[in-house]
Amino acid sequence: MTGFPTLSADLTRSLSSLWTRYAGKRPTSGRTEIRGNVVTCVLAGAVGDFKESMIGPQTGDAVRGAALADYKRDAIAAVVGLTRQRVSSFVSRHDRDTDVATEVFTLEPSLGKGRPRSLAGRSRSQL
Repeated sequence: MTGFPTLSADLTRSLSSLWTRYAGKRPTSGRTEIRGNVVTCVLAGAVGDFKESMIGPQTGDAVRGAALADYKRDAIAAVVGLTRQRVSSFVSRHDRDTDVATEVFTLEPSLGKGRPRSLAGRSRSQL
């Protein structure tokens, strides 16, 4: 599904803006790929700021966990809003050493959308 450059760009902009809201600093670069029902967004240049914003002003693990849960909720909402498909899973990994965040969303297939290309032409009985 790499033929959707506008959707990929919209997702990158949206997730970068969300990242900026939580980290206080915009990523230096970002890109999003859509393959079948998997959306992968890679954001570089603000992982340390994100981690610090989750730790710095917060006191206690409960507050920190709530902020991270808010970020995850908002990230999923952004993807659902732009793709118009539900998210069945979300994995967020932040590598402080390389200063890269990778956000992976798995979308629920709906009426043939989001289904991997190799399965797109098959009927449900063939799956």
